[in-house]
Amino acid sequence: MGSRNSGNRRHWLAEQAARWMSEHAIDDPLLALRRVLAREGSAAPDRRLWPDAEEIRAALQTYQRLFRGSSQARALHVRRKAALDAMRFFAAFRPCLVGAVLDGTADAHSPILLHLHADEPEGALAFLRENDIPHRLGERTIRLDAQRQVPVPCASFQADGLDWELWILPANCERSAPLECDGSTPMRRANAGALQRLVSAPDTPSEE
Repeated sequence: MGSRNSGNRRHWLAEQAARWMSEHAIDDPLLALRRVLAREGSAAPDRRLWPDAEEIRAALQTYQRLFRGSSQARALHVRRKAALDAMRFFAAFRPCLVGAVLDGTADAHSPILLHLHADEPEGALAFLRENDIPHRLGERTIRLDAQRQVPVPCASFQADGLDWELWILPANCERSAPLECDGSTPMRRANAGALQRLVSAPDTPSEE
């Protein structure tokens, strides 16, 4: 009986975190989970009952099929096409697409997240200024490995009605991807060629 209750709790948490991701435009499954736990007043329960990132992403896909329908597929396609154009624009900084737009869980609330790579972050920021792209400058933390976390600049802005985030990573991260938020696996990412294949897939939805 206890294991059944534990399984139900884990499944419920995955569903709630998925809903939080969709409604609050959060790409990080474990951040969404922590928000749900804090809302429930249980920020430090038995971690064995926590769903992992993949369980939450699977719950998010189920949630989107039930409540977003074809609108989610269209929103995803629009964002992938826009990301491909942007990656060509930022080609000098060897961009990679990451996050919900790549893994297929993006919807109308999701920002487009690109990793740019530069020896000096100022070069990428200067490129934004030279091309008259107003942006807010912030900071994000990436995991280089299980022991090391480093801050990186993040430029966020809106363009063509879409939200964007550009994380400016050290040049050597192009060869070795940062780790996922759980600190165990490399982040999934795609260069322009891989994204082009996704956009051109035969089951790609129309934008009507």
